[in-house]
This record gives sequence, C-alpha cells and structure tokens, in this order.
Amino acid sequence: MLSRRNFLKKASLSAAGSLGFAGTGVAAARSLPGLRRVTLEMPDLPSAFDGLTLLQISDVHAGLYMPVDRMRRIHDIVTALPLDLIVFTGDQIDRRPIDADMFTEGFHGLSAPLGVYGVLGNHDYYLDQRRAKSALADAGITPLVNRSTIIERENARLALVGLDDLWSPAGGPDFSLLERPRNAFRLCLCHQPQGWDAARAAGAHLTLSGHTHGGQIALPTRTVNVARLQTRYVAGPYREDDAALYVSRGIGVGAIPVRVGAPPELDVITLRSPAASVGVAA
Repeated sequence: MLSRRNFLKKASLSAAGSLGFAGTGVAAARSLPGLRRVTLEMPDLPSAFDGLTLLQISDVHAGLYMPVDRMRRIHDIVTALPLDLIVFTGDQIDRRPIDADMFTEGFHGLSAPLGVYGVLGNHDYYLDQRRAKSALADAGITPLVNRSTIIERENARLALVGLDDLWSPAGGPDFSLLERPRNAFRLCLCHQPQGWDAARAAGAHLTLSGHTHGGQIALPTRTVNVARLQTRYVAGPYREDDAALYVSRGIGVGAIPVRVGAPPELDVITLRSPAASVGVAA
C-alpha cells in the first residue's frame, strides 16, 4: 500500500505530466505551421498542367487564437514560395465580426499566377455569408461559393469549382457544377471532407478539404482521434479509383486551443500527369 507521502508524490508527478502535456499542446496550437509537401499523380490531368503547384490554406480561424501578427508571418512564408495557385478551403474566420477584419488584414496582398480563391466553412457561417465572402474579397481572394472558374493552358482546361459548406443555411453545395465541362480536369474545393463521396460521383477528379484539423487531438498509439467521430477522412490523401481527396490539418484551432499529434500545416501540392511522364520517357 502506498504511504500518504508516496501517494501525494505520485499524484503530483501525474499532475505535472498532464500540465506538461497540455502546455506542449497549447504551444503546438500557437506555433507557425510547417510546410507539408505532397505530390499527387492524377490520371486525368492534362499534360499541360503537369507540375502545377498549389498551396492549400485551411481553417485559419482568425480570432482569439489566430492574431493578425501570426497571420502576417504566415503570409510572408506563403509569399516566399514558388506557386501557381493558392486556395483557401474554409473557416477563414472564427465567428466574430472583428475576426473578419483580422483575416482581411492578415492575408491581404497574396498573389499567384493562376489566382487566389477561397470557399466558406461552417465557422464562416457563424457570422454570416455576406460578411465572410467580403472578408475574402477585401483580402484580394476570389470567393468561389457554388461557383466555378476555368483556367486554360495550352488548349487544356482546368475547372476550379468551389462548393458551399455542407451545413450552409443558404442551401448547401451545388454538386451539379462538377458535371461540366466534361473536357476539363475538375478541381473541387469543399470545406468538409464528408462531401467527397458526392463530389467524386458528380465528376470531381481532385477534392481539397479541411475542417477536421487532423483531429486536433490525435494519439496514434491509442487510435484516439476526435475527427473520426465525424468522418473517416481525417488528414492527408485518399484515393478511390482515379479520383483523389486531400484533407489539410489546417493552421488554426477552434474553441480548444490545443493541438496534439496534429500539428498545423500549409499544404504544398504538386500535380503530376502520367501522360507527361510518358512523353518525357519517349
């Protein structure tokens, strides 16, 4: 049996360990995101777009735990990268009107040769659609909310389709946008990865999502991951036949400012075309 002294000592050590664990998680949540570089081979990608490099920024959650100075530092990291395209995949703001102003100030001035685009997430709707879209536009980011745009290169076309959030009070995503044009590579932005099944069925070749934060608290040795309560698409790439999904862990946090086992990330994604590789080999 433990003596009272030994019991108190063991309890103190356990409490100290818990505090250290929590402290590490808080520090990780407030750290600058790392760069996660991924190459995705897409069978339907036209060779003209082989090597296209895009940056996915997800779940900024501008607000209490994502101040303007941290966003400006992330902005500087992004500006230094050689990119073709930049996309934001939702939850740019947390929920307050001031958060929208903070986001605009933090990310104003980003540019890329093929443009900078963004969709909305569920947190953006905690404020309202109009204000959330204005925050994007005021930062120089083109809102794609149930809208698409065509990017052309050497007579090949890439359709960038931005879907509304699955929980949007405005009616939800219009998956029919992914049915056309049939002769284009269709890149879909959908905040919640739960939308991938419908997006893939509608014709999306590649879908980029966020929302999960990679679980935010993810303990692989115990298979504990909060995101698994909502979806089996937690983080990273997934494939089904010739279609792919990529889920970003994002850079911010929600109500709980802790990250354990799911560090913040900026995702640098390079698309490769098998047709281009065959051409080089020949």
